Amino acid sequence: MEELKIMTRGAYYLTPFYEEHVYEFIHVIHPENIRELIELGHTNIMDALMEIVEKAEVYLVRDGEGEIVFVGGVYIDEEHPQMFALFSTKLKNNFKVLARGSKMLVSFFDKTYGMMTMTINARYEAMLNWAAWLGFEPVGTSEWKKQQYIEFVRCNSGKNYVSHEASRPVMH
Repeated sequence: MEELKIMTRGAYYLTPFYEEHVYEFIHVIHPENIRELIELGHTNIMDALMEIVEKAEVYLVRDGEGEIVFVGGVYIDEEHPQMFALFSTKLKNNFKVLARGSKMLVSFFDKTYGMMTMTINARYEAMLNWAAWLGFEPVGTSEWKKQQYIEFVRCNSGKNYVSHEASRPVMH
């Protein structure tokens, strides 16, 4: 069955991530993402990926060869969507793949969300730079299980987002 191509950029496309994709992605998930999932308390990576399918709005980006480049999405918490990304081992082969796919995903989410957050472990310098490149701004730090995290926020100016709706100016 052909996948729904929500967005395309050249040979790359964005499609919803479903349970059947987990069985494909489990074989190519980047070792750093596996380590991070374990640090976050997951003891079984397959179960962690299935949980993502169940609890998040999640998509994958494929390259021109049909291989998964990365999986990304948002968890909706009480206040703001929390964006996340999991990368494949193919990522090391071509940085342009990450750039195109990441921009594609953020552009897609910009159509729905006025604001997104991201929390990244401070020791992952490349990921911190990636978040900033995508337009996320560091706004603070947090600590969890003796690990330092950087908190990021991205406001979509096209949505004229105001964090507190009641504080918007009144128009007469």
